[in-house]
Amino acid sequence: MARYLLLAMNGPTSGAGDEEAYHAWYRDEHLPDFREMEEVVSARRFKTLRGNVPGMEQPWPFVTAYEIETDDFAGFSGKLAEKMKSFAPTLDRATSGHLMTIQLSDD
Repeated sequence: MARYLLLAMNGPTSGAGDEEAYHAWYRDEHLPDFREMEEVVSARRFKTLRGNVPGMEQPWPFVTAYEIETDDFAGFSGKLAEKMKSFAPTLDRATSGHLMTIQLSDD
């Protein structure tokens, strides 16, 4: 079965209380929605300590790593698009980024 890694790099908007609301949404809504999908093996969040991203003064403050296993990537992508239609208003979508990768070997 093919293995994928989705990295979501983002952070909260800058209003008062936005970071708390952003974390609550991630914890209480977004991650549970992801974990409901049978292809998602794990979903873990990380706080960035340091980094270097060309063109960015500061790297994204948070990264979420989703491990995915499926032999039907197109089907999973469709489910993902359907499930991820809404985002918290405190997620700074203007500066968010993501990478979808496929594992090259079992190393």
